[in-house]
Amino acid sequence: MQRKPIDRVIFFCVPAFLLALFILNINADGEVKLAAILGSVGLCVSYYSFLRSGCVSRRYPIEDLIERDGESLIFHYFHRHERQPLKVNADTIYALNFSHRYLGVILDRNGRGFDFHYPHKEAVIKARLQEVLGEYKFNNVKKNV
Repeated sequence: MQRKPIDRVIFFCVPAFLLALFILNINADGEVKLAAILGSVGLCVSYYSFLRSGCVSRRYPIEDLIERDGESLIFHYFHRHERQPLKVNADTIYALNFSHRYLGVILDRNGRGFDFHYPHKEAVIKARLQEVLGEYKFNNVKKNV
């Protein structure tokens, strides 16, 4: 899964702009300082709202983040897109932990696990896991341990 170019711009420019507003806030007085504070708060709220909005989940469908390849499941990382996706045999999955925007995969009954943060709700993640694992395997895997 490749991240879109506009996402790279947003993820790098917004923190850089917030840093510039912070430096301006330290050095400024009066109305400029108030404007920098209000701008920082507004930008933080907007940035957080954008990341949690539905447009991000529509651009990164769950079908592209969790895939099946024969007997293996492929879990793509949403953040840190340069990382290689995790490819595991479906039979080695011991437990699945899922909640709102989160999936934890525990392998081999040894507690070794992997965390994934996806822009989707718990029901969407659960439905996709049922689809790729199959009903029988999904029911035999421990959930939210």
